[in-house]
Amino acid sequence: MTFSLAQAPRWHLLLALTMLNILLLTPELPWAGFPPRHWIALEVPLIVGVLALLPPSRWRRWLSGLVALFALAIVFGAAGDALTQTLQGRSLNLYTDIKLVPILVELIVTNLGLPLAIAGLSAAGLAAFATGLLLARLLRGFHARNTPRALALLLVLSGGIGLAGVNVLSQDNAPAWIARLGHPAASFVRFEWQRALQTRQAMATFGRRLYDDDHAYAAPGGQALPGLADTDVILGFIESYGVAAIEREPFRAEIRPRLETIAHQLAAAGLSVATGRITAATLGGQSWLNHATFASGLPVTSQLRFELMINSPHSTLIDDFKATGHATIAIMPGITRDWPEGGRYGYDEIHTAGSMDYQGPSMGWASMPDQFTWQRVEDYALSRHDRPSFTELATLSSHAPWSPVIDMIEDWSTVEDGRVFDRWRGAGEGYATLWQDTEAMRRNYGPAIDYSLQAASGFARRYLGRNLPRGDHALMMILGDHQAAPAIIGDTPGRDVPLHVISDDPALLRGFIDNGFRPGMFPPGPQAAIPMEGMRELLHRIYGDVTPDETSPTSGSGS
Repeated sequence: MTFSLAQAPRWHLLLALTMLNILLLTPELPWAGFPPRHWIALEVPLIVGVLALLPPSRWRRWLSGLVALFALAIVFGAAGDALTQTLQGRSLNLYTDIKLVPILVELIVTNLGLPLAIAGLSAAGLAAFATGLLLARLLRGFHARNTPRALALLLVLSGGIGLAGVNVLSQDNAPAWIARLGHPAASFVRFEWQRALQTRQAMATFGRRLYDDDHAYAAPGGQALPGLADTDVILGFIESYGVAAIEREPFRAEIRPRLETIAHQLAAAGLSVATGRITAATLGGQSWLNHATFASGLPVTSQLRFELMINSPHSTLIDDFKATGHATIAIMPGITRDWPEGGRYGYDEIHTAGSMDYQGPSMGWASMPDQFTWQRVEDYALSRHDRPSFTELATLSSHAPWSPVIDMIEDWSTVEDGRVFDRWRGAGEGYATLWQDTEAMRRNYGPAIDYSLQAASGFARRYLGRNLPRGDHALMMILGDHQAAPAIIGDTPGRDVPLHVISDDPALLRGFIDNGFRPGMFPPGPQAAIPMEGMRELLHRIYGDVTPDETSPTSGSGS
């Protein structure tokens, strides 16, 4: 079908209004769902009306292109907002989250494979390009010479007056149709701008805190923990292990009996355990921020904060243990490339996926199963050094999408280089299928956490206490790095994770119990939660040679 020159502008105008309206309403979808709360974005008649008043020219064509780019930016922002709300239970913060784009791309490639990831990203890019090109052409199709001036002025006035007064008109007993008018794009831009200003101020405060932290242990070189001088210390992060696994159905039906069993098994092995409740820095992901928060004693809640912290002279728990005389070791099977941040932390030894001599199959997201990772703690730390060691590790078997879920190897001596896990080669569903099936991931979440807990507690029973070399004692802290995504565990889950402290010496646990921890494997209620950034200070209160004034906390610095 063809249109005459006289008809074309009217079609262009109608299609441009409709298309731009749809695009600018997208910021409402993440929180209001479909259909959106508003039906008409008042920015649309204002933008289109202004364009209709302008004469045709090259700069007007450029202006049409800029409007199309703005609309696409709003759509991408809405998509990012939906993603962060689904995965991390919070709204998008462009100021800090823009740095996560490369990590997101890597996540897509890891889960879908390079060919499918390239195809998917290319398709999304082409769709965005085609949408923007079509919108720009439609916006160029009408102008002051082919659009009635009265119509253009009407659009400008309706949009401008509407934007100025819609909030007032929407109150009290205004007609129902008024409630369908809104300014979602303008609200989104204003919200992100104000948040950027607040975040920038908070980042400046955080940056000053890195250099002005008045904790005695914050100085370069850290501060010794003499109460742990003859103790092997293990800090193990279990992926996605939050209190929701213990407190919410359907997961609690599987996890609570497991925790009861573990408590009995540890007691039978001569080990004591106490459990606390810790508020993580993040929800649903970004594990490294929680590792950094625990180690530094600071709220490292964003990638920007992490970069400020890791490049500053502010000390960490690794420095504290080096000052105590420990060998400091990182075991990070999730690191599959160079890890310069590990060097900045100052570990004596770093073992990542490529250097752990794992000869078995990958286990879905996990480069190796948790039982193998825990076995490497014995191989690289407990049996290798002639002095106490501090080992930090992060396990992977309970990482989304929680497949495959395997069984424990009963005889730990057969774990060796991991070939014993060949029986599970090819097990589990494909990522592309799993990520589309939330119910399947939810079903797998509980069993995956169950396996990770078995692996950690099995290691404790086998290697702690009477089996340690040199007759040393051991302190093992096992905690979740963050809660799983709200899409899996339910809305408003909070950020609390369990922290289990296990030792062959009951005296080492008294300080934790005095600070709100509970004997056994079950965490206390929310009122007893300790911020994760407070754990370094707590360790110094319990095991350090400092006065309360020297460990008095400094104020936080916002989001």
